[in-house]
Amino acid sequence: MAMVSVILPTYNRLAYLGEAVRSVLAQSYTDWELIVADDGSTDGTRDYLSAVADRRVQPMFLEHTGNRSLVRNAAIAKGRGEWIAFLDSDDLWHPNKLALQLERLAANPTRRWSSTGIAFIDANGAPLPPRTDLPRAQSGWILAPLLRFDAGATTPSLVVHRALVDEIGGFDESLLWREDYDLDLRLAARSEIEALPDALTIVREHAGRTSSNRHVAELHAGTAVVFSKAAKATTDRSIRAICRRQRARQLVYRARALSQNGEHGAAFASVTDAIGDAPLAPEVWRAAVGCVLRSLGGRRSRA
Repeated sequence: MAMVSVILPTYNRLAYLGEAVRSVLAQSYTDWELIVADDGSTDGTRDYLSAVADRRVQPMFLEHTGNRSLVRNAAIAKGRGEWIAFLDSDDLWHPNKLALQLERLAANPTRRWSSTGIAFIDANGAPLPPRTDLPRAQSGWILAPLLRFDAGATTPSLVVHRALVDEIGGFDESLLWREDYDLDLRLAARSEIEALPDALTIVREHAGRTSSNRHVAELHAGTAVVFSKAAKATTDRSIRAICRRQRARQLVYRARALSQNGEHGAAFASVTDAIGDAPLAPEVWRAAVGCVLRSLGGRRSRA
């Protein structure tokens, strides 16, 4: 039985997939299996994966669904490892990533999952300047910091005990947005985390990750759904209060993006929902005024 099952979903990312796979092959810790779940790619991914000689690399060829949670869960179900690690097909690992995380987890057995710091590269693999606006990886019970975005646990950096993944039911296949954040919150509600601050995970920024206003609105709507779900899952009043405030903020951000995209009716509906969660929050009312002004400006320009 492999100690670590590495879960790597992909769809039409052949330009980056080989480098991601090689970063797993280069790990100093070698007791792993790499399950590459291909969501029906049409760019030659199947041929590439079929030609990989290392028997530890196990391709899964799926019909295209566009559901990242379903693809990851299918790979998790196939895996045999005691630990589950996640990697995206455009990202990379430092050669010592798995070894260092497993060493720290062995030294802290009550902590059943681990994350690392992250660095960024561009589409060509050149390093990008460090980002200071991102939440840092931190150890311990991090549910409240995660909800406030004061702590981060980036999915390609995670190593999680299989029993913990099974306890929470894996990824939520009903979520098409922010399913990775939802997973983090459910893990954090069950176990402390062991975080390594070093940038052992490398995230690639490229055109495929560029967001339009509409896409931004959908991301914020998805995050609002995750906060609603987290609020329903807890009996802790302080956690529920954080969820409501954070949901309101996401609905405000969604309203601004929709308003800037000219979708004024949907923007007003989103602000109205935000008022229900945080009726005394000044930023909610500022967003409402901004939506009204943008709506009036658009009407005047059409007059």
